[in-house]
Amino acid sequence: MWGSDVGAPYSPKAKSVITLEVSEQSVKLGSKVKVSGSIWPVHLALVFLQVSKDEGESWSNLAMTASENGVYSYEWRPESAGNYLLRAFWAGDMDHKKMTSPSVRVEVT
Repeated sequence: MWGSDVGAPYSPKAKSVITLEVSEQSVKLGSKVKVSGSIWPVHLALVFLQVSKDEGESWSNLAMTASENGVYSYEWRPESAGNYLLRAFWAGDMDHKKMTSPSVRVEVT
């Protein structure tokens, strides 16, 4: 029998949810955009905010922020005009799967 008496039984990681919202979806260059969201179940965690300028083909890290009581926020000032997609990523922990939020579009003119 394969591994019938070796180690602890396998316990799958629980699902988690991360959200992302922006204060404005259309802003003038030079304006600030408040990026915020939450993690469920509530965790103190590092949240990676990511940005794409090519409709999600590639992503780069914009910022890293910490959630407090499951909530995070960050002020972003876009450096150039264009259409951006933003998303949040949480790497998970011993008990919860990693998770990426749905992306949100921001137009900077």
